[in-house]
Amino acid sequence: MLKLFLKKIFGSDSLQIYLDMCCYNRQFDEKNSEKIILEANAIMYIRNKIRQGNFDLVTSFMLHYENSQKINEQQKIDIEKFFKTYKKIHVGIENVDNLVESIKKIMSTGIKRKDATHLASAIFADCDYFLTVDKRLLNFKSDKIKMINPVDFVKILEVDENVE
Repeated sequence: MLKLFLKKIFGSDSLQIYLDMCCYNRQFDEKNSEKIILEANAIMYIRNKIRQGNFDLVTSFMLHYENSQKINEQQKIDIEKFFKTYKKIHVGIENVDNLVESIKKIMSTGIKRKDATHLASAIFADCDYFLTVDKRLLNFKSDKIKMINPVDFVKILEVDENVE
């Protein structure tokens, strides 16, 4: 059903999505609030949809770099395996010259360098959605990409699937 909806609305079988590093980390966070539990569950749902081929996962050199900095070796391995197995598009370091102006422009709004690099990579890859649990990033406005919390993204999917 979801693929039919996507095909009708977007002319494609799949949406391109970029998950900020905080989304990958959320599953490992201590589940000490309802918000964290909801976000972790939403991200698990989205990751399952990626596994099923409903979305094209976009990754970047910045995701790989941030993941390589993790202290927990098993978490690092799990996330890297997901990248390697399910990515459809990768924005590599060789594209950095194409990203510099966009990174600077995003940073001028108060966004930090790593986050600006994630955003610029997602925009460069022509992603439909940038998913994050970072409130500062969710406040960033762009006409080039939709910024959304994973819980809200799942709500959109549920409404769209029920419309058919």
